Amino acid sequence: IGFGAPFVENSTRVDYSTPGALKKFNVYGTVTGTAGTVNIYKGVEVTGTIGTADWSHDAQYNQYWIPGADYDFAAIVDATVASDDANDMPLTLTTLADTATEGNMNLKDMLYASAHVENATANQGRVNFNFSHLLSKVKFTVTSNAMGGYYHTVTGIKVSNFETGTYTINGGTWAGGDAKDVDFAEIDNVTSATGAKTNAEMLLVPNAAAFNVTFTVDLYKGTTKLGPETKTIPVTIKDAQDNVVGLQKGNSYNFTIACSVGNPIKFGVTNDPSWGDSTDIAIQ
Repeated sequence: IGFGAPFVENSTRVDYSTPGALKKFNVYGTVTGTAGTVNIYKGVEVTGTIGTADWSHDAQYNQYWIPGADYDFAAIVDATVASDDANDMPLTLTTLADTATEGNMNLKDMLYASAHVENATANQGRVNFNFSHLLSKVKFTVTSNAMGGYYHTVTGIKVSNFETGTYTINGGTWAGGDAKDVDFAEIDNVTSATGAKTNAEMLLVPNAAAFNVTFTVDLYKGTTKLGPETKTIPVTIKDAQDNVVGLQKGNSYNFTIACSVGNPIKFGVTNDPSWGDSTDIAIQ
């Protein structure tokens, strides 16, 4: 049984959608014959390079096509198998933390794929996986109409979400773990001249409910801060049928904060200044 080059759906941050970033996955598999089903792969690591035809694993894990048998395969990237079935096939997956220092909870970019082969032949081809992202990707963009030495800086950007999560493969649903505010990088010195500025994308556990976004907008004139304004905004994401769906797996979201300096100062004259009546003064 051979494995071909996998494909990754849906663009996300600089993880496995970056060309060549995906170099390994763990495969699970069963074979079903006339006498029942037996496990043949349980988390075996498969390695390779995107663009090459064959990916490989250690020869001690070699398995073989049995003509007429049925096969089921599952492949995961950067996830923990939280539960499995009687044939050691994964049922639920949990998030993994990255070791990188940047990011929110430093979630790794979880991927999942499955494949089924019905009535295999002795010369069955390679098993090719089409991976999908299981997390959501979020970033913020700030715009401003400030000019003439004014600019906006947005700090304290947070999204209320889950620190960890459990994904149920059958049905494709998420359940969140502990609630936690996800911190995003500040976006500074935004003016009409600089145009929109964006911070780094974060990976979040998909959230089917409404959630809050909090941020503080600071207006500056030169180096002087003229006044902050902190906002907490409830966000509800709906589908075309007006159903609340929240953050969805494999989807990317860009939240835009539109800043304004408000109304420009204007001047007017409320009276027409005129000279008073002439006063006669006799000088002797």
